[in-house]
Amino acid sequence: MSVAVSHISKRFETFAALRNVSLEVKTGELLALLGPSGSGKTTLLRIIAGLEIPDEGRISFVGEDVTEKSAYERKAGFVFQAYALFQHMTVFENIAFGLRVLPRKKRPNAQAVTKRVNELLELIQLPEFGHRFPSQLSGGQRQRVALARALAIEPRVLLLDEPFGALDAKVRKDLRNWLRHFHDQTHLTSLFVTHDQEEAFELADRVVVFNEGSIQQIGVPSELRQNPSNEFVRTFLEV
Repeated sequence: MSVAVSHISKRFETFAALRNVSLEVKTGELLALLGPSGSGKTTLLRIIAGLEIPDEGRISFVGEDVTEKSAYERKAGFVFQAYALFQHMTVFENIAFGLRVLPRKKRPNAQAVTKRVNELLELIQLPEFGHRFPSQLSGGQRQRVALARALAIEPRVLLLDEPFGALDAKVRKDLRNWLRHFHDQTHLTSLFVTHDQEEAFELADRVVVFNEGSIQQIGVPSELRQNPSNEFVRTFLEV
């Protein structure tokens, strides 16, 4: 599913978080939003998800204008940096949560919920962990559970905000490899935010470089390395 962002601007009081941002995410693409802290990456991700409202501009999913639609109506899966798992719920119940709170007419029955959750536990390679609580998991395992919870509602697009930021270097690398393999299996249109150049270049099909609320350059990793568009990109990427 393609996602188009057209002329998006967003201010928080006197701070311009986004300035006339436009880009298109191709169907099945894994796109990285890369840039320093405060450059507008997460704000754009939250606007695409429907968690923030732009001051100007338009968001489209497969040509459908979703700018005025709620986060629920957009059906975007969002994975937070800090996992945001419910500590009092088991892994199974965390993953099932999004299904259980659907409107009554769309809510699957108990058998269908169990089937879907078990499928996702297999997908994230934690089939025996459904009875555990988040406190009994490693950081990498908790992040995979957060991903499964986002996938439970069968989202149209997957959005990840600094998904590996809270993990140590070894776990980050392992989980990056796992996520790339997962994406190659599912081909779910996905965007992820990072300030880590290595992470963006290793994972993404294309990378969007942000600074001060504006896009500086979009391209495949090799293009960004070989042909930085301006001094900021050259300095930020250290090329």
